[in-house]
Amino acid sequence: MRLEQLSLLIEVAKYNSISLAAEHSFITQPAVSSSISKLEDELGTVLFKRTTQGAYPTAIGEMIIEKARHILDTVDEIKQIANTSSLTGSLSVGIIPSMGDKIIPNVLYLLKDKHPNINIILTVAESINIMQNVQSGKNDIGIVLLTEEIHGKDLHCEKLFNDEFLIYAGKDSPLAKKESVTLKEALEYPFVAYNDEFTKNNGGITSILKNYVEPKVAFRFCNFELIKRVVSQGKAISFFPRFMSTNDIYLQSGEIVPIPISDISLGITVGLIRSNRHPVSQVEKEFVEALKSMCETAAPIQNSN
Repeated sequence: MRLEQLSLLIEVAKYNSISLAAEHSFITQPAVSSSISKLEDELGTVLFKRTTQGAYPTAIGEMIIEKARHILDTVDEIKQIANTSSLTGSLSVGIIPSMGDKIIPNVLYLLKDKHPNINIILTVAESINIMQNVQSGKNDIGIVLLTEEIHGKDLHCEKLFNDEFLIYAGKDSPLAKKESVTLKEALEYPFVAYNDEFTKNNGGITSILKNYVEPKVAFRFCNFELIKRVVSQGKAISFFPRFMSTNDIYLQSGEIVPIPISDISLGITVGLIRSNRHPVSQVEKEFVEALKSMCETAAPIQNSN
């Protein structure tokens, strides 16, 4: 039994596919199939049920795969203990757009200062798309809004912090003079949407408001700066998480006024997701530690559970 065999074992379980495991491991499909077969012969048991739809772990296979994950995690920790000053490796992280605006840049600077040789690959998407990327293996981990759609077999979800959506209105909007507004009152105004909000449910504010009246979308942009600029110059509104309002130049100058909704809860939970089939690397552990540290200082609404 070799570590390479255990690594391929985990890859096949991760994708439920020998061909995808081979593709992501940069070796041939017959080589992966042969490695798994030899391991099964050595152990005297069948680890995967091979079907036309893919390769799925047997009951014994599930237990052995879990042990293999622990073994490789331990090996990784041993390597890092031996050379803690030069942590290397890559991590693919999917993030919702709001995290890229504030918290994630600070996480990256913190990590690069401590471990200059690691490589963090970021992709920005909506929560449901990130979940799909984590489940398929395109992202190692994801940072999402934990709405009811974020669930699935082998998906681990962990809360980072609680927050809430606010209405952003320009200083000349009639709403700007109010301490709070009802959702109905706010949605009477033209709305500036982020990307494809309210055209399909990718999570986020679309999921939260799916049981209420949809906004009258006047503009769509995939850039927060442009959304805020348009809001600041007219009567259109938009939704933004409270944590994004910290040190925002539009709010500090009074060009935009943040307003809470008074009659319904627009509370959200920002969370971390990963596949339970995905082995946790030392780079991932360092990233999550830095992420949680930044979330503790950036989140305006502290965890209450």
